[in-house]
Amino acid sequence: MHQHGADYIELYGERPLTLRFTGSAQVGLVDTVAHSGQYVWWSNRGDDSDMTLTRAFDLSDVNQATLEFWAWYSIEEDWDYAYVEASSDGGATWEILTTPSGVGTNPNGNSFGWAYTGSSGGWIQEQVDISAYAGQEVLIRFEYVTDDAVNRPGFVVDDVAIPEIGYSSDFEEGEDGWETAGFMRHANVLPQRWLVQLILFGPDTTVQRLELDEDQTGEWVIPLDGNTDRAVIAISGLAPVTTEIAPYNYEISEQ
Repeated sequence: MHQHGADYIELYGERPLTLRFTGSAQVGLVDTVAHSGQYVWWSNRGDDSDMTLTRAFDLSDVNQATLEFWAWYSIEEDWDYAYVEASSDGGATWEILTTPSGVGTNPNGNSFGWAYTGSSGGWIQEQVDISAYAGQEVLIRFEYVTDDAVNRPGFVVDDVAIPEIGYSSDFEEGEDGWETAGFMRHANVLPQRWLVQLILFGPDTTVQRLELDEDQTGEWVIPLDGNTDRAVIAISGLAPVTTEIAPYNYEISEQ
């Protein structure tokens, strides 16, 4: 089910029923898994936001260089954008790099230049020529900028490499020198929590929360009888941050 939504199960009868509930205990930040290993860099998500992920590289000993990385993204198309950038003056100015899967269109005036927007449709491998920065130190940056309305799951990076200087990282061992302002190194797993409530309609209407164990399972007796007109079970998913769908199942049986 969708996070912070609700499903309702309406029950009638004059005999007690047993409800057994099992909800998933985990859910992802985004609808994918790491390209390799477990960890990725995730842009975070929000409205009116600007997230960056930056690292310095020394290209002094090479005369050509290629930035390679894997990307996954689900971005509000034509409104929010992710960029790949480089700076040769310590971050005073930045150049937006042209990537194979980016676009140069700007129908709503929100884009600053060549960027990713919309959906990648899965993991994509990108190779960007950064030979213009060879022979010096350079800052490489991923930047995700959103407007003040709708936001989507965001931009994810994994397996970054610059082969000419022997650099590669899958981020399994840590941040590896990347400086983050908003981006998060994450295993793409969140605890999934559930709210299951029983509403009984009779001479008095009562609402009670049904307690779940750490595995997000529980079993309860629903006291349907001649004094209860009907019962409603309300089920809600309560994971923070994510909008990924979480599965659950239930069984109802007569006692």
